[in-house]
Amino acid sequence: MFEQGIDYLFNEVSLYAKENFNVFELKNSKYEYNKEELFRFLYYIGISQEKLITYCHKCKKEFPFDIQRKLFEFDRGITDGQAYIQVTQKSGESGVGRIYILDGGFGGLQPPYDKDDLINNKIWYIEYYFTCTNNNRHKYMMMISIELKNGKFIVRKIGQNPSMLTVKGFDFDKYKKFLDKINAYDDYKKADLCNSDYFYVGAYAYLRRIFEKMIKFYLGDTELKDTHMDTKIDAVKNNFDPRVNKMLKNLYGILSISIHELDEEQSKEYYTYLKAVIDMQLEYVKSEDEKDKQSKDLEGILSKIANLVKK
Repeated sequence: MFEQGIDYLFNEVSLYAKENFNVFELKNSKYEYNKEELFRFLYYIGISQEKLITYCHKCKKEFPFDIQRKLFEFDRGITDGQAYIQVTQKSGESGVGRIYILDGGFGGLQPPYDKDDLINNKIWYIEYYFTCTNNNRHKYMMMISIELKNGKFIVRKIGQNPSMLTVKGFDFDKYKKFLDKINAYDDYKKADLCNSDYFYVGAYAYLRRIFEKMIKFYLGDTELKDTHMDTKIDAVKNNFDPRVNKMLKNLYGILSISIHELDEEQSKEYYTYLKAVIDMQLEYVKSEDEKDKQSKDLEGILSKIANLVKK
């Protein structure tokens, strides 16, 4: 069984990211059919899958979702009504070459196909509607495009509602107390919103701003010999989680790169690293605050007990 099906496509794949399936391979000017790649493609788009397993952000729990589909630009058999993808311009005795998407069977002209017979740069679309089995008023949707180009089926997720951010249930308020203290709560929200919309340069820029505000907060009125980031980090490193402390020098190397020098892929990679460091520090601050509160509560209780014992 293939690992990447519609659950993966909906839950994990970024908007506009593409997946290639080499269904037809050119050998000696003929496009030969790769059965394994075809079925990997059909499994990926979940064409015969009845349920999607995902988190329902309204039920606050993971449930199966029923799947309905609308197909655009696909053709259907005259007698059986089965949907198929036309893959050749040339016809055989039974018509043009076609792939029935429900079972992966071929109709009409059979492979291998002449190089010039295979259709190129044709696009099909599938719109999915998902209904929560726990509450049928809770609905999701997704849309993908399928392009046949040089023997490859190229699948892109071109739409999804609600966003992956909503589905995965990000908890913005978990670190709100400290983020408000350094005036970075809105930056934290915008970073995840940009990331969920695959605007990685923007997401990275907001995280970088949060880290700079952390440094400024910890510095307070400390006087430094210069304003270089490495000098600032060195001055406040003891305020960080000891695990984060070890990463700060490497982190500086990333932060020193100008935003304008980064492309989307680099921003995506750096975002992941920076987000992990910032979340680790936010969790450390939250944990220390809770320990302080427990300590004060315990101190108060022990003080009351001591006074009662004295009496």
